[in-house]
Amino acid sequence: MKALRSRSPIDRMRSYLLLVAVLTSSMAVNAQPDLIHSREGRSIVFSDDTGNRVRITPYGNYIIRVQAVRTGEDLFPNDRYEMVETHQWPGTISCKDEKTAFTLSSGTFDGITVSVNRKKLLLSFARAGTDKPFLLQSNVVAWNRDTIYNSFVYDDAEHFTGLGHGFLGRAESIDLKGQFIARNYGTAHTQQAPLLVPFYISSKGYGVFVNSTFPNTFSFGDQGKYEFTLSGDGRMDFFVILGPGFPKILDRYTQLTGRPRLPPRSCFGLALSDKGNDHTTNDPSDEQWWKKKITAHRNAGFPLDHIINDNRWRAGGGQRCISYYAWDSTRYPDPREYQAWISSNGLISTIDFNRCIAVNSEGWKPSFNLPVNDGIEFNTSAPDFTKKVVRDWFWDLMWKKSIDPALGYPGDALWIDEFDEMGKAPLSMRFENGTTWKEMKNYWFFLIAKSLVQQGWDKRFQGTKRPFVWVRGMTAGAQRYATLWSGDIDPTYSEMKKQIRGMQLAGLSAFPFWGHDAGGFQKEPDDTVFTQWAMAMGSFSPFWKPHGVGKSRWPLDRSADAQKAAKLYGELRYKLMPYTYTCAHLASETGMPVARAMLIDHQDDLMAWKSDLEYMWGDEILVAPNCSAGEDVHAWLPRGEWYDFWDDKKINGDRVIDHLAPIGRLPLFIKAGSIIPMANFALSTAFIPADSLSIHVYTGKDGSFDMYEDDGVSEAYKEKNEKRTTAFRFLQSSLSLNIKAVKGDFKNAVRERAYVIIFHGLSKPVSFKVNGVKLKEMRTGQGGGIEKNISHWDQDRNIQSVFIKRTSVTKTVTIQRVKDRLN
Repeated sequence: MKALRSRSPIDRMRSYLLLVAVLTSSMAVNAQPDLIHSREGRSIVFSDDTGNRVRITPYGNYIIRVQAVRTGEDLFPNDRYEMVETHQWPGTISCKDEKTAFTLSSGTFDGITVSVNRKKLLLSFARAGTDKPFLLQSNVVAWNRDTIYNSFVYDDAEHFTGLGHGFLGRAESIDLKGQFIARNYGTAHTQQAPLLVPFYISSKGYGVFVNSTFPNTFSFGDQGKYEFTLSGDGRMDFFVILGPGFPKILDRYTQLTGRPRLPPRSCFGLALSDKGNDHTTNDPSDEQWWKKKITAHRNAGFPLDHIINDNRWRAGGGQRCISYYAWDSTRYPDPREYQAWISSNGLISTIDFNRCIAVNSEGWKPSFNLPVNDGIEFNTSAPDFTKKVVRDWFWDLMWKKSIDPALGYPGDALWIDEFDEMGKAPLSMRFENGTTWKEMKNYWFFLIAKSLVQQGWDKRFQGTKRPFVWVRGMTAGAQRYATLWSGDIDPTYSEMKKQIRGMQLAGLSAFPFWGHDAGGFQKEPDDTVFTQWAMAMGSFSPFWKPHGVGKSRWPLDRSADAQKAAKLYGELRYKLMPYTYTCAHLASETGMPVARAMLIDHQDDLMAWKSDLEYMWGDEILVAPNCSAGEDVHAWLPRGEWYDFWDDKKINGDRVIDHLAPIGRLPLFIKAGSIIPMANFALSTAFIPADSLSIHVYTGKDGSFDMYEDDGVSEAYKEKNEKRTTAFRFLQSSLSLNIKAVKGDFKNAVRERAYVIIFHGLSKPVSFKVNGVKLKEMRTGQGGGIEKNISHWDQDRNIQSVFIKRTSVTKTVTIQRVKDRLN
């Protein structure tokens, strides 16, 4: 006190004012009013004293929607976009008023809880029953002119993946940590095929989907920031999806935005086109060329399911932009007869549409163009898909000119090209529905898919025939209608690596049936690239389509070594069809990709995040492509025992191996405990016999596999539940395999089936019994094995084969070890 009194009056006044300021500040903080909250249906809305609002809505127990607006703004209606399939979800949330926050909970023991700061619109998200949030806003949603910021606390140990892929499907890494990404429609001709999916997954076990088509940016640790932004007159609208496992996150994301549409089974066969063949522009392909080419291809033992018509089928010139959408009467004088030939040969066909031919095609009107088309290439042929009349015209053209079954013309799938080249339209361009190009450009591919499938194919075919529509670019939610391919890529090993990553990112973004021009489109791949990529890796991609300019991609037009690889991988692809088709159906039911990034099943292992040049094909097969002309591959094998597919050599996992991979030998590894059903080889998926099956059992661990079947053509599997599964269960302790009685049925399903069971990894011969009856042993070179049950030991390969005669699929078959013959 004496010290204070001894100070000058000026010093005492300064101290007094400082004290008042501190007390005033403290009182102001304490006086800041609590947020106001109220219920709106199943939502809870919080408002601060400035008028900013946040609405929180449960979508079930594991998904929370957050919408934020500033004072004076209204929330967008739910139907502004259709990326979310439906907003009619169950779910309720309770609101608990606590000392420093409001705690919202779904009530389920493992659901999401949301904590809302009492004083400001600051959110954190946690798993019920835990105190530590997995996602915490570092600041309230903020607006700066026309940009909205949503910022979170950055954790340097956190990793991110998904978010679709960039132009041409290219990716340098599937781990997005440290990256700054703008995932938007391009502005240049070369910015092809973006996959615009504002959905990402965190290693912490959650996903985020941003429900907006306005231009975006995402920062995953770039300059220490974790945030995403939207620019334009948009609204902050995002969903937080809890796993915690990646498979469950993908499952819940595709529940929200729609399940990927399952293609016809034939689309998993080999697809070849008339691009880069031996024609000139003045002598384009025609019906006779196709028939000769296919016949020679098949006679040489190569399989084929899918023929891709690139421009030359079209009337008016048969060129990219010098043509119109109709069958050329000179090159295809009788499309009906041609289609009969295609069908009788177990084939399907794709017909293409280039944007530039819209203006030449029947029914086009100038009013169909964009409102402002200056600067766009082929600007008189730039359809405005915000107009229903344009979407109707687009589908009706295809229906009337080829797709209508009453015509009997070719056309089982649609290839939509070059609608990713309209980016030079001004962002301020306004459509009749009141939106602008700034908002709609990221939505464009969705509108195309909606036009052709939701408004067209589904209404016309009523589930009798599945659509397969592939577009050069895609938008979130459109996976329920269509898919994409990655555009005009280069034929180099560097490009190959980027495409392998792009394929995985597509799968992580709900597009498991993604395609690419295997081997590259531009110029032409040399024979080693053709072998390593177009044939080997390509055969382990969802949509196998070697295609491009320059030298033909048909195997018979390549070298003897390339033909050898084509035959090897063609046979393997078709033999694996029961396995691959099962994986495809699983993708359509749960969002789990066919080509699965290693991190899906190993999200806590840093090696999985680094190992993005390898992937799982289904749950059992690890694929590690050789992206070079060398003969060595570094492959990470997760924990456990693995088999080299080619020689059955056993390899211990939990390490990186240097693996010999000569040209043409794709490194493939099988997990111990795997059960892999294989078909007999056929030249078309339509010709694969369903009444016989080889079951490969990789011993060393218990295993299971549920094989899926349906008619492969219609959507009766989901509309009428016409489908069938066969459960295979293997027990290592008794070396037994149970083939369970089938569950379900579908039209023309086989009633009896013969099996060959191949047990891999045995050190010596084993005696087996089938349904309690001991098998006779077939001597090497002895025929039979189809008409009676019998067993055979192959001492050179250390595998034991059990042949089971044709038996009813409604009966369980048990194959079990009797005893060691040598004891």
